[in-house]
Amino acid sequence: MVKEKYLGYIKYEGRLVADGLMDARRQAKALISFDSALRYFIAKQAPDFRNLDFEIPVRIRKGSWEALIPETVAGWVQAGLGAVATAYFTKAAQKMAERDFADFGITDLFRISLNCIKWFVRIGKHVGDVTIREFKNVRFSDDQTQIGIVNSAGETLFIPKKIFDLYINTNPKLLEELAINVQSGRSLVIGTLENGTTDEEIIDSSNKWIFCDEDEIDEDILFPELVHGDYVVLEGEVTRENKTSNSMGFKYKDHILTAHPDAGSIVRYKPILFLKCRLFGTVNRIDEKGRIGARRPKLYFSNLEPLETSSDDDDLFE
Repeated sequence: MVKEKYLGYIKYEGRLVADGLMDARRQAKALISFDSALRYFIAKQAPDFRNLDFEIPVRIRKGSWEALIPETVAGWVQAGLGAVATAYFTKAAQKMAERDFADFGITDLFRISLNCIKWFVRIGKHVGDVTIREFKNVRFSDDQTQIGIVNSAGETLFIPKKIFDLYINTNPKLLEELAINVQSGRSLVIGTLENGTTDEEIIDSSNKWIFCDEDEIDEDILFPELVHGDYVVLEGEVTRENKTSNSMGFKYKDHILTAHPDAGSIVRYKPILFLKCRLFGTVNRIDEKGRIGARRPKLYFSNLEPLETSSDDDDLFE
């Protein structure tokens, strides 16, 4: 029996999916999100496919929860569309050839689309925000085929220009329904396979906030001991800053909680980014309807006390 090969996959792994099982609603939303992301990038490359109702085959297998795209995907699509596929694909192929996509086929559309999804995650993790679409101080590779974007830490990520061009107009919520399933004990892996090489990107509980609204994630009350209005002293790690909402991410017991200063700007707390800290503040559980009962608490702090020092501490807190 010939072992089937794959172009790429998404999978959830960790102790919560060790038996390959996951809530049916979560599975359905994850597959729909994966399907939508693939179709989005396919349509960007070949607009003639935008309105075609073709099926995308996936296979779920035990050990971890996986959805895999086989190398035989072209046969599935063409079989599903019959003569219509031939007519539409001929047009699409002609247009792609004009854009220097020589010998391009349906399989290539899927391969690049999977690659785009993987790079969407890679870029988001590098920058820390998938809504950013304008990049300053960009760099170019010697052959001009890759664009380098610099993050706040001064690190440069080089991205294939064709991938970058597709990323620029991508909906920031592209992978929201996939990322929303991530929690402690369940990570999301997006991988591609080409020429025997596997390349993966992982979304885990420390960075899922980049791809979805964490306030909508938990079905059960998170930290019920944190009661609305209570004054608390918590130890955790500052993971991010958001100048737009004047908030910071505070990692507490493997969950990222949104934390706002009682007064002033978060800019003054920038030197303790990524450091372990002690937070002094109050718990807020007001939900979007103005009721006390939000599943995920927010924190309003009067002080953040660093428990460790960074090498570039500039004493801004003195």
